[in-house]
Amino acid sequence: MVLRNGTLALFELDDAADDLPGGVRRWPVHWDDLLVYGTESGSDHPCDDYRLGLSGAGRQAVQHAVPLDTKISLCGESVYPLPVCGWSMPFSPTADRACPECVHRAELP
Repeated sequence: MVLRNGTLALFELDDAADDLPGGVRRWPVHWDDLLVYGTESGSDHPCDDYRLGLSGAGRQAVQHAVPLDTKISLCGESVYPLPVCGWSMPFSPTADRACPECVHRAELP
């Protein structure tokens, strides 16, 4: 479903409500955050160990890889996370606005 004159999308997760953060099945997400390249799950990619943190604002925000329990990205930038009911979105190295330095450092062994 499209919300707020096309600025947000409302999507529904497939898992049972008991398995979801806060038991919430439907989430509003900004269109710019919906860049999805595939639906495969269970990746063993090193970047999967980091959550998403942002620097900047609006369409100029940069996406950073952030270790758990910190507000400093791998590149040293001070960032703000997107927590939702104790759950944070994972960092995606393929996002258009992903920080190149964070991508590089997250992929190091």
